[in-house]
Amino acid sequence: MHLDLFRTFQNRSVQIYAFSRKYTEYTLNAICEALLNDSKVEFDGDISELPIQKLAEYCLKDADLTFRLTSFNDNLLMKLLVVISRIGRLSIDDVARFGVNQWIRGMLYYEHRQRNALIPRRDELQAKGSSSTTAIIKEKKYRGGLVVEPALGIHFNVVVVDFASLYPSIIKVHNLSYETVNCPHQSCMNDSGQRIPGTTHWICKEKRGLTSLLIGSLRDLRVNYYKYLSKDKTIPVEEQQLYNVVSQAIKVILNASYGVMGAEIFPLYCLPVADATAAIGRTTTTKTIEKCKEIGIDVIYGDTDSLFLKNPSSKSVDEISVWARNNLGIDLEIDKQYRYVVFSDLKKNYLGVLADGTVDVKGLTGKKSHTPPFIRNAFYKILDILGGVNSTNDFEFAKEQIKKILQENAKNLERGKIPLADLSFNVMVNKSPNKYGKKTTSSANSRPSSLDGNRNDHHEVETYKGLPQHIKAAKLLLDSGKEVKAGDIISYVKTKTGDGVRPVDLLIRTDDIDTEKYLDTMEATFDQLLSSLNFDFKSILGKPRQSNLDELFWSR
Repeated sequence: MHLDLFRTFQNRSVQIYAFSRKYTEYTLNAICEALLNDSKVEFDGDISELPIQKLAEYCLKDADLTFRLTSFNDNLLMKLLVVISRIGRLSIDDVARFGVNQWIRGMLYYEHRQRNALIPRRDELQAKGSSSTTAIIKEKKYRGGLVVEPALGIHFNVVVVDFASLYPSIIKVHNLSYETVNCPHQSCMNDSGQRIPGTTHWICKEKRGLTSLLIGSLRDLRVNYYKYLSKDKTIPVEEQQLYNVVSQAIKVILNASYGVMGAEIFPLYCLPVADATAAIGRTTTTKTIEKCKEIGIDVIYGDTDSLFLKNPSSKSVDEISVWARNNLGIDLEIDKQYRYVVFSDLKKNYLGVLADGTVDVKGLTGKKSHTPPFIRNAFYKILDILGGVNSTNDFEFAKEQIKKILQENAKNLERGKIPLADLSFNVMVNKSPNKYGKKTTSSANSRPSSLDGNRNDHHEVETYKGLPQHIKAAKLLLDSGKEVKAGDIISYVKTKTGDGVRPVDLLIRTDDIDTEKYLDTMEATFDQLLSSLNFDFKSILGKPRQSNLDELFWSR
């Protein structure tokens, strides 16, 4: 049997839910470094020029790494594929190659055939109607989850509670399926109790929907059985790991079960089902917030299936959990406990510090591997400072320390005191640079002429206009006679030269470094974190943002 592991690891559901985003690139080397802490054999030059012994070592290492990706952690990946193939009623080969929507299709098609039921055509599903809500996000076709505006500022002792498998629970409890939403029964249509709040849809009360049965059963298996067994310390570790694999496999399918109903690529695409699920989700969140207020819990933020509770007692958290289970049929469980959280006025942007001092920033960018080391080091220093905050006074002192770190790095940058290695961007070339565009000729200004210091002479220069920066750098390396192939890491710096970049190996003049571009990179990296602290990057450096009028009259 042949398995396409590249397609398996490229599957976003596997990447996110099975391996917790440990890898971000899909090369063998990147995945092995993340999951196995090992890497391919490195060599200089072209693979065709390798001595036979070195070539054998290279190929054997590749084969060994590939096998270990299926065998590490007690054959984790193989067990995952077997469990998904059993749920989806597909061959392991198909599970490895196809996306999660095909897994769910396989499961639903199998159940149709078992029951001797006809699989509906696309036009029959379209006859069910469309969305009855207006999307807030541009690309969506219906309104999604509820977002509660955050209470700006710093909040200590914040507990985050999650609705366990919110959408799968809703599909189960409310009998949502393509054949039950907007069913043909007049009695269901006219029954106000079957209407879905905030929409024009209704739910069937005469029969149980197939999607509701299947997703509901999987949800119950995971929440009530496998999830507990995976944490049961009384059973052997190997069994705990196996149950955790099963729980994760079910989670992958459950998390996609709602989304596929609103995705046109899915064969059983039925927009009213997705629309109805999201609408009930918003109602569920709203009712829970109202109950929290009733028992004295302050909800300071909410996003789809999470609520941030400020300084709640353990008794009140238990009370709201019991209420949600009894009245909404949904489990509410503690996800995180923050020592403090800081909310800015940017949407979905916050910074939180967990009890152990770990800093949690939504959409963290400073950790990216291609970020220049001096920026990344400053980022981690700032995280360490924030992790040591325990009170409001500590927080004010931390803000001053953060200012000093940023100011010091900016000064060192402008004075040329940061080593080239710490300024370099390191980005992998995914395909041969020769497959990208060629140089183009354009007009450029030279330095002021000796005859007239105020006049710039125009001359023609060749540049790699329009190409990504790391490709420009790779092309420049090729021009210098160096070999560059797919998979190589290109180290480059931003410069004032025509192409705007220069490979580190080819940089001659350090005064060609474009400090303004690096300050822009610093601002882009720290912007989200600083906005949570109510800071402005340019103001910290003593360069307040200019108004449009300032730019019009004073900028050159």
